[in-house]
Amino acid sequence: MYQCLPLVEKMISRIKSRSSKLLSYSGSLQLVKSVLFEMQTYWAHIFLLPKKIISIVTSGCRTFLWTGSNNCSRKALVAWEKICRPKTAVGLNVIDILTWNRAAICKLLWPVEQKKDKLWVLWVHTFYIKSQDLSQMETPKQACWLLRKVIDARKCLTSNDSLHKSLHQMTYKGEFSIKKSYLSMLGQFPKADWSKLVLVKGPIPRHHFILWMALYRRLSTVDIVAKWEIVVQQECVLCDTQSEEKFDHIFFACPYAKHVCCSLVNWLGYSRTIGDWNPKIQWLIQRISNSRPRDSILGFCFAATAYHIWVERNGK
Repeated sequence: MYQCLPLVEKMISRIKSRSSKLLSYSGSLQLVKSVLFEMQTYWAHIFLLPKKIISIVTSGCRTFLWTGSNNCSRKALVAWEKICRPKTAVGLNVIDILTWNRAAICKLLWPVEQKKDKLWVLWVHTFYIKSQDLSQMETPKQACWLLRKVIDARKCLTSNDSLHKSLHQMTYKGEFSIKKSYLSMLGQFPKADWSKLVLVKGPIPRHHFILWMALYRRLSTVDIVAKWEIVVQQECVLCDTQSEEKFDHIFFACPYAKHVCCSLVNWLGYSRTIGDWNPKIQWLIQRISNSRPRDSILGFCFAATAYHIWVERNGK
């Protein structure tokens, strides 16, 4: 593991720079994606990364995304597993580097199973596999750590088919595809109705990120901050109703937020009374499913509205 520590330092140094502390959530997300993308496209193709190294890098990226620093913190508004989901499953499509590394290991298992005419493959078959069935044999204990990991990659295959068929399903034009293997290992996620709001085209990235957090109801409203044992003002700062600030109050029981949203809806030519969050989201989903330009505009206008209401709240 110690040989990989320079790699960790190189990855984490990207998020330790002074300029990175000035990034918004969406900017931090793009930086995290670039760090993990570099690991995915280069390092994970060349080396088998120890699980501990992957855990350190993932922890650093997760902490930076939510706090803007590299100091250890347990603050995470949304679980990392949900962030790594595809956008159709209401995730942010961040690469799960642990799963990607497993897929990269399967790429090394592929030539062994196919008995490719390569020197290292011939060496593995001559000294370790011999005449045994690769899918049934025990992992040779006398083999080096690298080879044991390659052979143990059989356990990562989720298919109930034979080893040969499972690996063949992950090929493209006769070559093993890490991407296909990665998607297969991720599995299928149920599609949420409000994924259409996440997939809508047009929103500015920072608007999109705040809307995504709002859909998960994970914005740092007073009721959530209270769980962290932080004492803050309980009343809503946007209106004079002395109501306790909760998510359902800001979106859109608050008179100020309701007025802003009603103004947007009326400006776009819709006649609709603004109510609670869930009915509003269901109405939006039905509208943006159409191909009419006005309904398409509604999606990213709503993202901008949610963002600016939240910014106004934070600025009070």
